Amino acid sequence: MDICHKLGKRVSAEVEQTPQDDEYWRCQLATTSLEREAPIQARTFLRGYCTKACPVMMQCSDGESYMVKGKQAGRQIVNDQIVARLGILLGAPVGKPRLIQIPAELIEIEPRLSHIPPGMAHGTQFIPNCIDQIALIATSQPENRPRLARLAVLYGWVFPGDWQFLFSRTPPRLIHSVDHGHFFPGGPDWHTEDLQAAVAPFMPRCFQDCALTSDELQGALDALSAISEAQIVKVVASLPDSWGLTIEERITLVRYLRNRQRDLPITFESER
Repeated sequence: MDICHKLGKRVSAEVEQTPQDDEYWRCQLATTSLEREAPIQARTFLRGYCTKACPVMMQCSDGESYMVKGKQAGRQIVNDQIVARLGILLGAPVGKPRLIQIPAELIEIEPRLSHIPPGMAHGTQFIPNCIDQIALIATSQPENRPRLARLAVLYGWVFPGDWQFLFSRTPPRLIHSVDHGHFFPGGPDWHTEDLQAAVAPFMPRCFQDCALTSDELQGALDALSAISEAQIVKVVASLPDSWGLTIEERITLVRYLRNRQRDLPITFESER
């Protein structure tokens, strides 16, 4: 039995789950939702982007700049927020997510915000001095090897779609993963049936081509197994009610993530 197979068996055992009924998850989500973090406030429009979601860059009350998507982007903001928060738990190189309150008064005085409804929006902290890439580059850069392993696990866990990467312009060419609005089965149009019928976790071909070693994957899989049920519930419960995610959809999301957390190490091993 090779080291990766042993690792997969061990990690899977560490996230063994006791089946829970809907009422249990409903109670956990309701309790955890009372602990949602306070949003930061949008202060200044910086620039807009002509993509499908029409995001904008804004400076916010914490003094940082964020790429912001409002409710006009539909369920993309749900996906963006969840994947980024899971990525942070996993230690993957994703943009830092925040909930951002956009005041109606700001929209009234800034016509370039007219397409964004007031209220709670999704924000990802801006990562400066980077270029956009669809394909992976700088994969042999030593600093990127653990980052690639964590992203391979994150993508396999949640189910990737329409991904894109950022790379630092100057050495080391560090990789970052941003804009996860089309992740999950069904992308921004997913329903509970899409999650329930999802294929098993898998490593996207682009990461397979990186020839990640068992040792490189070990840290990422250990980080996955260390994420608790309570942390996953907190991620799903953190989304504002105004984003339209029903309790049934939240319960399905928790089940989906817990099941794939258990199954991913085994399927990763079988693909190697």
